[in-house]
Formats: sequence, structure tokens, C-alpha cells
Amino acid sequence: MKSGIWTYFLFLSITLILMVVACNKADQTVSDKTDLTTADSTIDTSTSLPVKLCLNAPDYGDSIVYVKPQNGGDFFVEPTNNIGIEGTYLSWPEGLQINRNTGVINLSQSETGVRYQVAFVKKGTTDTCVSQLIVGGLTYMDGIYVLDQHDTLAKPVFNADPFKSSVCDVSDDTDYPDNNGNGNNQCAFDDDAPGQRANDHKLRVRTKSGIINMKKSVDDGLFGKNPKNGATKMVQIRYRLNDASQKALQKIAVQVMYYDKVSSIPLTLQQEIAGKRNSMFNYKIVKGKPRPPLLIIAGFSR
Repeated sequence: MKSGIWTYFLFLSITLILMVVACNKADQTVSDKTDLTTADSTIDTSTSLPVKLCLNAPDYGDSIVYVKPQNGGDFFVEPTNNIGIEGTYLSWPEGLQINRNTGVINLSQSETGVRYQVAFVKKGTTDTCVSQLIVGGLTYMDGIYVLDQHDTLAKPVFNADPFKSSVCDVSDDTDYPDNNGNGNNQCAFDDDAPGQRANDHKLRVRTKSGIINMKKSVDDGLFGKNPKNGATKMVQIRYRLNDASQKALQKIAVQVMYYDKVSSIPLTLQQEIAGKRNSMFNYKIVKGKPRPPLLIIAGFSR
């Protein structure tokens, strides 16, 4: 009987020692590469930061926050915890405008429709306490659109969830500003002043659904009459959604490139797109720069 008791206490002691060692390994410092000199700054996503979940992980009241309409000025959210606790706030990937001292986020100046990691390092410690935060809005998934395979439509992704149903109504190929399209009560895309609309630059964005017709964009002259491999356009799309953002004006810039066939696309770009798509489909943080989304149009598959 005594032998059994001593064996049990010996096993318990060894287990506790192993737990302490594991916890000490989890306590890591912020990399020296991290730039913390600016109050409102984002973190270079090439910097590898440790992830440790703890009580000081920033909490903004919900896993998704939305920009709201403002009569004047920008819209901000602040953490509901860590009140009176000194420390440093970090975020990655790029795009979140966060005050490093207070954790206050300027949503009006942040990239919306993106999944972020937000971290807090308590003063006097080396613990990096991390939580995930989605800034509501839309993005377009990085992708290669092959026209001869009838892969012609880039569809918006809402709240960083590629499987989430669209909050907008379906629309067809008549839904453009030059056909008097200006959205509806549910969603409005590219409802901007003439000359400043994405459609004015020949990026054919449907005003009710936000779908981009890639083939029509090329046919209508997005890259000119005779597009060359590597031709690139950066176009901004303004939009309003009738969701928790209450139709606040938001914007997204998309980068569109052209190649005559898939084999002409540099391997580095193909790998970049594959990596970002994999992260999106697995609800992971997109490494590097999630914005602008890269949409590559290829005329032929081979």
C-alpha cells in the first residue's frame, strides 16, 4: 500500500516539473526586429512573434468588429480588458491601425475584411498574449482567373470567411454604372463620383453584388487594346453594406495583372497566391501583406 502511494506522489512531482519547464519555454520576448517607435503602427509580418494565450490577450468585446458611420472624424474601438495595465500592443499582418500604448484601433483607417492577430505584452514581462480579431468588411480572394476555362468572375469574401454566404443580392452583367446601376438597399458598390469609379477605369464591378467580371474588364480595355504580360492595374472600389457596419462607407484597392497564359505567370506569384488561398480557406492569418488582393487574369490555361 505504501509503495503505491509513493509511486503516485513521485509521478505527480515529475508531471509538475515538466509543466513548469514547458511554461518557461513559452515565455518569449518580442523580436528585436519589431518596430515599436510609432504610436499608431503595424508590425512587419516578416517578423516571427510567439503566440501565447493568456488573460491579458486583447479583448474587443467580440471576435468581429465593424466600422460605423460617423458624422465627423474616424471610428475607433478599444480593448475592454487591461484597463490600468501598462504594456505594448502589437498587430499583424499589415493593415490594422492600432495605438501601441492603449490598444485603441482606428477602424476607419484600417483595412477591413481582414483577419488579424492582436497581442499585448505586459510591462515588466516577456509574455506575448495573443487574440484573433476580424475587422468586418470584404475582400477578394487572391486568385488566377483563366478566361478560356470560363473562370471569369471574382466574387467578394465577407468577414474573412470564404464559406460565408454573400450579404448582397445576386446581379447579372447589366449591373454597371453605365447601365444606371448604383446598387440597392442591401449593398452598393462603386457608387462614386463620375471619373472616380472603378468602372470608369474599366474594372467591371457589379454595383449590387460586388462581383468583378474579369473577362469583360479585359474586353473593355482595362489593360488597353493589346495587353502585355505583367500589365498591372491598381483600382480602388468603394462600397456600403447593410450589415453591422450600418452602410458605413468602406473601400478596398485591388491589384489586377494580365498574362497571356498560366505558364507565363512567374512561379513566385503562383506560389504567393496558393499560400494566401490556403490560409484563407483554413481560417488562418494571411502571411505577408493581405492587401491589396492580387487578381491575375490569364487568357489561356496553356
